[in-house]
Amino acid sequence: MTTGNIQKLRTILASPRAIAENPFEAAKEISRICNHDPSDPDAREAVIRALEHADLFDKKLPGVLDSLAEQVGLFPYIDPRLLGTRERLAYEAHKPFSLTLEDGRGIVFHKDQARVYQALMDGHSLVLSAPTSFGKSLIIDALIASGKFGNVVIVVPTIALIDETRRRLSRFRSTHKIITHQNQPIEQRNIFVLTQERVIDRDDITDIDLAVIDEFYKLDPSSDGDGERSSILNDALYKLRKSSRQIYLLGPNINDIPQGFGVRYQCQFFRTDYNTVVSEIHQQSMSPGRNKAFLSLCRSLSDPTMVYCKSPGQANQVLKLLIEDREAKQDQELLEASDWIGDTYHREWSLVRAMQRGVGVHHGKIPRSLAQLMVALFNQRRLDFLVCTSSMIEGVNTSAKNVIVYEGRISRSKLDFFTFRNIQGRAGRMFQHFIGNIYIFDPPPDPELDFVEIPVFSQDEKSPLELLVQLDEADLNQISRTRLDDVYRQGHLTPGTIKDNKHIDPWKQVKVAKDIEKRADSLHRLLAWSGMPKWEQLEATCELIYKHFATRGSKGVGSGSQLAFRLKQLQQASSSRDLIHLYESDNRLSLDADSAVEAAMDFQRTWASFKVPRFLGAINLIQMEVFPRLGLKHGDYSAYISQVENLFLSPELVALEEYGLPVELGRKIQRKLVIGKGLDAAIASLRALDLDQFNIFSFEKRLIESCQSDL
Repeated sequence: MTTGNIQKLRTILASPRAIAENPFEAAKEISRICNHDPSDPDAREAVIRALEHADLFDKKLPGVLDSLAEQVGLFPYIDPRLLGTRERLAYEAHKPFSLTLEDGRGIVFHKDQARVYQALMDGHSLVLSAPTSFGKSLIIDALIASGKFGNVVIVVPTIALIDETRRRLSRFRSTHKIITHQNQPIEQRNIFVLTQERVIDRDDITDIDLAVIDEFYKLDPSSDGDGERSSILNDALYKLRKSSRQIYLLGPNINDIPQGFGVRYQCQFFRTDYNTVVSEIHQQSMSPGRNKAFLSLCRSLSDPTMVYCKSPGQANQVLKLLIEDREAKQDQELLEASDWIGDTYHREWSLVRAMQRGVGVHHGKIPRSLAQLMVALFNQRRLDFLVCTSSMIEGVNTSAKNVIVYEGRISRSKLDFFTFRNIQGRAGRMFQHFIGNIYIFDPPPDPELDFVEIPVFSQDEKSPLELLVQLDEADLNQISRTRLDDVYRQGHLTPGTIKDNKHIDPWKQVKVAKDIEKRADSLHRLLAWSGMPKWEQLEATCELIYKHFATRGSKGVGSGSQLAFRLKQLQQASSSRDLIHLYESDNRLSLDADSAVEAAMDFQRTWASFKVPRFLGAINLIQMEVFPRLGLKHGDYSAYISQVENLFLSPELVALEEYGLPVELGRKIQRKLVIGKGLDAAIASLRALDLDQFNIFSFEKRLIESCQSDL
């Protein structure tokens, strides 16, 4: 079909009036392109556009769209009762084994989904590159439902995706235990839903039937700002490939994998552009300015809309624009939610006023439970706009019909084609929005080929040493062995300590050891502490962290002394609101309410929960080796590390936030939960709570009920 004809057909299918006047003519044109080549993406696009107005076709041409959908392989959109015998047989052949939707309806795959599912059921390992709307997760569900896979590991890039995946897979809790945390013991059949960090920290992932890595493009160091998480993901892949019978790597928009990877890892690469929604890009004028043009566009939209921003700071600016431009909604649940957020965190936080106007926010500097709440309210269509950063393009599913790219950048860099395609894939959703709209103010990036580099496979001069030290000797190539020879011969730290300090640059570790050796006389009394450190001990240890491990210009922390001070503040604060007030009242910072909330929450999430435990653990192991070698007694930081990573709270309360229970609400009901006996016991007690016994707000009850529904 010529470009002119398909463009003409797009024009017709965009007009309900034109379809209603002559549905036969529109159907004839669609049929013509499908008959010419049903595998042509234009044929599938034409059918999807027609399905947007299925009611107009069905009035005069019942069953025609179902037949056309069958022809291009869009079986999920078909009513099988309207099919002939041949078409019905094809429809039944695309059903997976023993999987139904929540309403009891059977699942049916589109044609490429069925190919992938069958290959995995036949025992093959796959690397799949497919669009966001492909339905990659549904294949995982069908594989588990088949009963063939007893132990499954699913690696996701963010904790937000742990919760979304866990909730989706809760339907299998009668046959599998769903494990998301380190201290949950395994049972006979398990589904591990973990980030890459949690994968490498578990020693019991040893007999796996299927290992899944979502968003596998993150194996490439270029997908990560400093390559740190990429290195950890490569280690997770290495570990899982050794312990798993099959692997399934999935992600979008990848053209190829390294030559030889498929042979070494015994897997097939399958690339498809098969999508189930149509994306339309709309270039917007910035006249009379970006802000005014943005607000004008927002006023014209009525369907759920995500607004992509380059950073949390820009997200706050856009949030304030929408606050000033919109009237408050008469939605009691939004009012109750915003009141609770104001009482719990800060009354002047812009999110409070934004929610009252049907606007939410999602980025890495808000509490995880609130980020989950924002997505839930948006999917329920209580929030009209969800302002977000790249935190929302890594697989979190929403009901967005529209995506506005406020500025074509990510942080300080221009959006590359790969990231733009990921953002584009957030618009439209199967069965809800057949057509997704992407509105852009800046020119789109030029198309480019995307190739995933996998350091654990390539092992060249650029492969991180902290990754290579985790590999078995037999799996190292000559380049890697030569590079590691220098590391292992340095004489200041043993290979065991270097390896145990997972994914921390070996040479940085050596510098710490040398520093301690050189200043042992003065540092010993400051570093050889156990239990809870005194102020001067904490300060000295934090100075060592900042000197050797922290990236210069680290946001929120400008020195080792400041890091120690923030940890003391966190320890002394009685609540999130109290901690935020400490930041706001610090005259050296001059923070407004928004900045104080985000600074306090970001320190908890970035430093206390992740960086400090990791770096403090490394220094702990180093001083444990260095001091005894010098004839001195070593310390033991393990108890303090546990306190910090759990924000000086019960570990169960912190873990339950990932299940949607805000820490502050957890504090309120703590006496009714089983605390101190492990996460499984806490989850069981939360599931069994009788909410009628509590004197809490109705909004808080709804939050708890939402948690209970998927436990």
